[in-house]
Amino acid sequence: MDANVLQGGYNTPASSPLSQSSTEGEGSEDSTPTLTLSDVNYYVKYRTGPWWRGACFRKEHVKHVLHDVTLAFPAGQLVGLVGSSGSGKTSLLDVIASRDEGYVTGEMTYGGVRCTRDVMRQRVSYVIQADRLLPNLTVRETLTYTAYLKLPNSVNKKQLKEKVDNVINRMGLRGVADSRVGGAVVRGVSGGEKRRVTIALQLLKDPDILLLDEPTTGLDSFTARHLVASLQQIARQGKLVMLSLHQPRSDIAKMLDQTALMSSGHVMYCGPTDHMVPYFTELGYPSPTYANPLDTYIDVVSVDRRDADRQAVTSQRTDELLQAYKTSDLLARTKAKVAKMAKARSFVSDTGRKSRSPGWFRSFSTVVSRMNVNLSRDGLAYFNRIIALPVFVPFIVIFLGRMKHNQGSIQDRIGILYNSVQVPPYLGIINNVALFPALRDHFYREGLDGLYGSQTFLLAYTLHILPFAAVASVLFSSMLYWITGMYPEADRFGMHVAVVFLLHMAGELLTTAVMGMFRNPQLANTTTALTFTASGLLATGFLRTLQNMSEVLQYLSWASVHKYASEIVVANEFHNLNLTCEEKLQGIPCVPNGDVFIDVNYPGATNHMHRNFEILVSMVVGYQLLAILSFKAFGLRIMK
Repeated sequence: MDANVLQGGYNTPASSPLSQSSTEGEGSEDSTPTLTLSDVNYYVKYRTGPWWRGACFRKEHVKHVLHDVTLAFPAGQLVGLVGSSGSGKTSLLDVIASRDEGYVTGEMTYGGVRCTRDVMRQRVSYVIQADRLLPNLTVRETLTYTAYLKLPNSVNKKQLKEKVDNVINRMGLRGVADSRVGGAVVRGVSGGEKRRVTIALQLLKDPDILLLDEPTTGLDSFTARHLVASLQQIARQGKLVMLSLHQPRSDIAKMLDQTALMSSGHVMYCGPTDHMVPYFTELGYPSPTYANPLDTYIDVVSVDRRDADRQAVTSQRTDELLQAYKTSDLLARTKAKVAKMAKARSFVSDTGRKSRSPGWFRSFSTVVSRMNVNLSRDGLAYFNRIIALPVFVPFIVIFLGRMKHNQGSIQDRIGILYNSVQVPPYLGIINNVALFPALRDHFYREGLDGLYGSQTFLLAYTLHILPFAAVASVLFSSMLYWITGMYPEADRFGMHVAVVFLLHMAGELLTTAVMGMFRNPQLANTTTALTFTASGLLATGFLRTLQNMSEVLQYLSWASVHKYASEIVVANEFHNLNLTCEEKLQGIPCVPNGDVFIDVNYPGATNHMHRNFEILVSMVVGYQLLAILSFKAFGLRIMK
């Protein structure tokens, strides 16, 4: 690598795009859109202390994540952000993509336009590190559904198909276009091909800037090299492509036009990749023969915290290298370019593309259709959603048999009604924990891309599960109701089905709301299951009548779906039910009919039946609203 050494910095070869933009004058620089960052600092707040103190009583700290970052990258280049873990690579990408969660100072422009969140949403696509894809869709279906969410209604089906085919060809996915993506259980395309699919999704809107967070992580060397080669081709088409790299190979390093070397939130070097070795050699840190220069200099600028002595030595070395870069001609030229762009900014208006939404209904119907197709390809999950609830009935029937109309049947009916209100919510929880997390994580990616909001996603999910919950509830009630000999009346059977359905949906929707608060599905499962267990013990009246509970518990029962569901099914079954009194039970008070049982244990339940049903419906709707609020408050925040 040949370079002309200057004091504190290095000239860029004439063939380098950066050299042309920084030394040839206004023609090249003005004609090429450039991303500039000027003295950008990034701060985030965090709290320390035991979790049980709560957020208000834990000590708050402010962490300075990025320090005075000044960069200038023209379009048409492949730029690498390299550094050890915690060096600030991902944080810098978050700031550029306007996905930061803290406080940012400084200024960022692209093509002379100040980079607001709206501007960056139009111009930037961000490929996160994880491949959050639905396993049962094909590559083509995955891209097509996302195209319907990204592209405006003015794009017809033929144009949309051409767009998808073009992206498939650009990313080298033609051979697997009709193969399933696959996942942990379902076999599908390879890891490298999944990463290409994830990148292809971001290319659908033809961004000006493509950001990628460690795209080569988890890939073998051959796949990683070819992936970066594809990104280089995208950059040569006039895009600015920036990727963070944790352990860059030497052959990948050769593809990078520029490299920003970072340490503890500081930029230690930013310039042409092939000038990094001469730069550090001049400072007394040559790269060993046959060594990968990027690996070498990541080690040089990193702080070794294994013990105090190592930390002191490496910290001093890092400080010296940082000061050397701050006084280098390399940074001076970058600042001059940034200043020139800032001077021209007031004369430049945003003539970029305006964000055009495909419309709410198209987004909603697309998300619902995609959920349905994804589930329909998983036969076991599809069958489980329908059969999991009815499969409990044989166990109940074997235990209780067919009921009579004697005094002993009162207890039998209580047992059946208890199972009718307790089992459906639990099956809703189980179904949700099994299938919802993958859909939620997929939404997190698309939600951060601004394709649709949590309200659209959650309403789509509710519509997606409604038919399964309805069919499962009908099957459960049909078997349980008629086999056990419950009150033989069609209207009452319909009410029993409705209550089972609403409780099943309550379990699903409350779990969905908790899933918005906690990333861990098992924690959400435990939280919701305990909630419904407590609700069933407190408010059904089957284990202990509400009249015999303390006044505090009676008031708490009003917040439970089980209170209203239990009163409905009791009135539904016992009203006008005639019971016989056997001679062998003489001396024990006889309950001649079901209304006496209702008056003693559930006073007013018959008269309040419709009111209770309306309250039950309202509470289920309330769980849906709670889920929406939960995702708006916590959802995207817990993704990282």
